[in-house]
Amino acid sequence: MSIPKNIEAELEKRDELILALEMLMVDQACRLLALEAMVVNMAGSGNVKAADVKARIAQESKRFQQHFEGEGLSGFVDRAQRIAKQLSESASAKVAKKKQTKRAK
Repeated sequence: MSIPKNIEAELEKRDELILALEMLMVDQACRLLALEAMVVNMAGSGNVKAADVKARIAQESKRFQQHFEGEGLSGFVDRAQRIAKQLSESASAKVAKKKQTKRAK
């Protein structure tokens, strides 16, 4: 039995939408894990150790593995660590800029 072309086109659109949503979900989960690892390891404002963040991401990524399967999970830990590094570098740059501004005054 063949599927009519209009139904086949709708199924393809649905598949593309599902894939896009899955990719978004994985990206948001990586961001959540990166932020969580940073917050948990903050002893003081701006004092986040990269090694502790990486350890937390590695430890907690197992929780996400229960929810995601297949290709979407490849690179999950690396992505979360990269996001955490970008966030901490951004925060460090802001702190350094504030210190320079205070010194200039």
